[in-house]
Amino acid sequence: MPEITLRQLQYYVRVIEHGSVTAAAAACHISQAAVSMAISQLERSLETDLLIRSRSKRVAPTPAGREFAAHARAVLARVAEAEEAMTDHRDLMRGPLNIGFAQSISPRLMPVLAEHFTTRYPEVELGFREGAPSEIQDAVRDGHLDFALVYELQAAPDLTPVRLIDIHLHVMLPATHPLAGEPGIHLAQVIGEPAVLLDVPPTIERLTSIVSDLGLRMDVRWRSSNMETIRCMVARGLGYSLINSVPATGATFDGRTVVYLPVLDAVQGNALVGVLPSEHRPSRRVEEALEALRSA
Repeated sequence: MPEITLRQLQYYVRVIEHGSVTAAAAACHISQAAVSMAISQLERSLETDLLIRSRSKRVAPTPAGREFAAHARAVLARVAEAEEAMTDHRDLMRGPLNIGFAQSISPRLMPVLAEHFTTRYPEVELGFREGAPSEIQDAVRDGHLDFALVYELQAAPDLTPVRLIDIHLHVMLPATHPLAGEPGIHLAQVIGEPAVLLDVPPTIERLTSIVSDLGLRMDVRWRSSNMETIRCMVARGLGYSLINSVPATGATFDGRTVVYLPVLDAVQGNALVGVLPSEHRPSRRVEEALEALRSA
């Protein structure tokens, strides 16, 4: 049985996070020699190299080191949870909580969690990362994020999805469009017009598949990775768009207006989900965040 200490795990995770032994030592307020010794002892115990050292003194994890880092973070998180469980008061919840958001989801839910934890659990160290679904799910696998928020159809099969909020596909139209006043819309009613779609993989592929299943084909004329840019283009009558997360207002950045009509076709269902590492039990902080999101 390898002799591994929590201190070694803490130093190793710090080295991975900071990219060098020197920076990790400074963050831990100890000597560089102490960190180097702990990492060397850890590698001997595991009988494998965890780090790739360079002449510039920068380090990067080996494939084995990358996998081990995820387990090390999970162990440290469980220890923190055990310490926290010894208190009689839930209001004393504290510790780090790092969450990833798909870019189209973050405006809707990131402020909700920031307000929730700032108001109720100010000692929780809340961190956010926005990015493409594939990017933030990689960060969950690597242990950099506790969980990530994506659409159900984007969820990776090797992560555990937790269904949070049901959503419905909508068509975004300019407020001046002849169909803008309708209570709902069939995609065939706008399919001949240019489409303006979110260019964040795999969004376009998913939407194209949904439309193809109805025997239709979109004319994807414009693409943008910025939803506000898309809203402004639609408001100017340059096309329509398809959207899952509907804002509370139709006002655009440049003062124009769009409307959102629910799609009446029978399309594949979707939902906002939290994706968690499959092999780890969620912490109390994660459970609290998921519950807050269900009520959002």
